[in-house]
Amino acid sequence: MNYKFRSAGLLWSFESERRRFASVISNLVGLTGRTFTRVARAPRHDGITSGQFAAAQPETQNPQPETFFDTEFLRKLERLHLVAKRLNWAAMKGEHAVSRKGFSLEFSDYRRYQPGDDLRYVDWNIYRRLERLLVKVFTAEEEMNIYLLVDTSRSMAVGAEGAPTKLDYAKKVAAALGYIGLKNLDRVGGAAFATALQKPLTLGRGRKQILSMFSFLSKLSASGETHLHAAVHTFTNLFPHPGFVVIVSDLFDPAGWRRALEELTAKGYQLLIIHIVDERELQPKAWGDVALVDVEGGRERKFFLDDDLVRRFQAELAGYFKEIENVCAGRRIDYLRTSTQVPFDEFVLQTLRQVSSVA
Repeated sequence: MNYKFRSAGLLWSFESERRRFASVISNLVGLTGRTFTRVARAPRHDGITSGQFAAAQPETQNPQPETFFDTEFLRKLERLHLVAKRLNWAAMKGEHAVSRKGFSLEFSDYRRYQPGDDLRYVDWNIYRRLERLLVKVFTAEEEMNIYLLVDTSRSMAVGAEGAPTKLDYAKKVAAALGYIGLKNLDRVGGAAFATALQKPLTLGRGRKQILSMFSFLSKLSASGETHLHAAVHTFTNLFPHPGFVVIVSDLFDPAGWRRALEELTAKGYQLLIIHIVDERELQPKAWGDVALVDVEGGRERKFFLDDDLVRRFQAELAGYFKEIENVCAGRRIDYLRTSTQVPFDEFVLQTLRQVSSVA
């Protein structure tokens, strides 16, 4: 008989003779993306005393300065561009020349003339030389709406010693990408999310929006549980015009992250997922007797953490990451995972260029 456990979107299955480990491993998965308090334990009969696990992180109390970056770093950001997927366009039967705000046309290719095509787009020079009717195909470039969705659930308060919390890192990533969009004359808006969508930033452009965006991000703090799909559903109703969505999150959601991404792609949004993790979540140590407290759900589990359990946890975590990568690749979603130990400027100025939506 198999027993199955679901925690933070992962499914676990072990043989019944190993079931005493099942709840332990299930809660270790909850470790990733959760903050745990350390609880003293009485000595074991073999003389091993309790270990210490990651101490709880306080919520963000002191916001980042509203400028976030120095002048030199902002100049470097201005060399980057966010690249939207572009639609091929050619005149169809019955079309009239109209002025469309925010659109420009760029020649892309030729295709064969079909009955009903607008004769204005036939290349008559080619016809005179080759006696072939070819229609010019253009790419329509529309001004882009950029939406920043920042995870502010309590798990984002995790931060290793000497490194920023996941939320502080996320705010700087969002600020950098928003600044790139605004400097390229796109409109930027967004919201924070945890249990539900919170604190929307109205779409805007220009210098005023840069200051509004920095102020919006600097005031975010970590609290509540994660319900990504509910937040995304509210977001699509609040911002119904498809655009470029940047989700900055640790993606630890007991209900899973898949439905949220499926809804966004089904409704025509282009996605960039920035998956932020903390090194302590990736490399737990065999500390013996520990008590784990889920900072979002409030659950507590006590168990003995040994090397075998750590190895099995890391194997399942690797499978979890691989699942996210496969889903994103299958839906043409740009996906990057980074640790808060990675220097921020290195991630933004170098690593981000690995995805097709940043150039």
